[in-house]
Amino acid sequence: MISLRWRLTLWHLGLTIVSLVVFSIISYEVLSISLREEIDRTLVERANHVVDAIAVVPNRPIEGITTDRTDEFRSPGVYLQITNATGKVVSHSYNLGTQELPVDFFDDGRLSNNVNPYTTISISGQSVRLFHQPLVREGEIIGAVQVGQSYASLESTLSRLRMIYIGGILVVLMLGFFGGLMLASMGLRPLANIAQATSEIVHAEDLGSRVNYSGPKDDIGQLVLTFNAMLDRLQSLFEGQKRFMAEAAHELRTPLAAMIGNIDLLVRFQDDQESRVEAVGALQRTGRHVSRLLDDLLLLAQADAGWRLRLEPMWLDDVFMEVFESSRCSFDTHQVDLMACEPAYVLGDPDRLRQVLLNLIDNAVKFSPPNASIAMELKCLDNQVVARISDHGPGITPQNIERIFNPFFRGAKPQNHSGAGLGLTIARWIVREHGGELMIESQVGEGTKAIIILPEKPQP
Repeated sequence: MISLRWRLTLWHLGLTIVSLVVFSIISYEVLSISLREEIDRTLVERANHVVDAIAVVPNRPIEGITTDRTDEFRSPGVYLQITNATGKVVSHSYNLGTQELPVDFFDDGRLSNNVNPYTTISISGQSVRLFHQPLVREGEIIGAVQVGQSYASLESTLSRLRMIYIGGILVVLMLGFFGGLMLASMGLRPLANIAQATSEIVHAEDLGSRVNYSGPKDDIGQLVLTFNAMLDRLQSLFEGQKRFMAEAAHELRTPLAAMIGNIDLLVRFQDDQESRVEAVGALQRTGRHVSRLLDDLLLLAQADAGWRLRLEPMWLDDVFMEVFESSRCSFDTHQVDLMACEPAYVLGDPDRLRQVLLNLIDNAVKFSPPNASIAMELKCLDNQVVARISDHGPGITPQNIERIFNPFFRGAKPQNHSGAGLGLTIARWIVREHGGELMIESQVGEGTKAIIILPEKPQP
């Protein structure tokens, strides 16, 4: 497979070849046309000079006219020929010798005005450009003047130009090839360094390493910054995954150890019915705890994998009232008060929103002193649905506010309750899946407010 350096070099060389060839062809053709047109103009001027020289002696018969009156045709490659009205050659320049220029501009023995005055012939192996002009006396055509000029000088010039172009193209191609190869190598050197650093990171299995780059903040610099940012993100995710697995193993180890201990008690106290009942009850409680923990871990894994909730139009106030009634009957040591419950129509998952509300109330109960009140409030403000769960617990420190949504984080130890520290993590993910946000406001010694904000859907 061709490397990127060679591909860039070949692309550069190909573009250079195309550009040079197109430029050479266009400039060559333009110069060739320009030189040929210049020769045509020169032929017209010389023919006019001859006509003017002949007009000086208007009464002389055309057969008596000679070329002595002009010396423009004494040089090699420049020819003159004078014919009468029937096409007979009556005079020609000395450099023609015994040769005559072809007379092909007569029609049935008479000079025709419809014939192209220009033609190109070959004389002694040379291309010659001819021009003929009628000789008019007293309104009648008495003959014609033929002038010609060899293309030898033109072809020599064009031949030298072709050689210059070919040589120049070869030199430019050589310089372009080696220069393009050198520039591609220099330009791709930072990429090679990135590839080498990446290979070292992969082989060393060290996500803490970074690509060192001290060049300008161009495209390569931006690539290095993006690559290092990606490594930061990967390192953070990898370390978070390691911590998550360690915390999950730790959370599962304790209840599993308790279950094994209770099973040992069942085996030991086979004849003690009371002890067996207590052990079975402990097994049931521990099993439910493990089941909830596994459900939470599965939900977090699904969330990381990109799993999405299925949302449908619903009345959130119905779910809110259901949670209030359930909480008021479930917590004998705390008082749950309903401060407001306005009709709220949202796009959501009723089971998951119920899970969020129950989790927030459970947290409020865990961290509130006995006989304290828990306030529930649901209002609609500015096309948003706002639900608040307030308690009068010890509050949360500012340092812990930033960490309470991390998996397995538990700030203060709740009173006579246990938990894995996954509730708020899951609750925030559920709320964000609904296009909303979950916020925690708290002051130490004054309690905590959990605020859910969801977009309101227009009522049907």
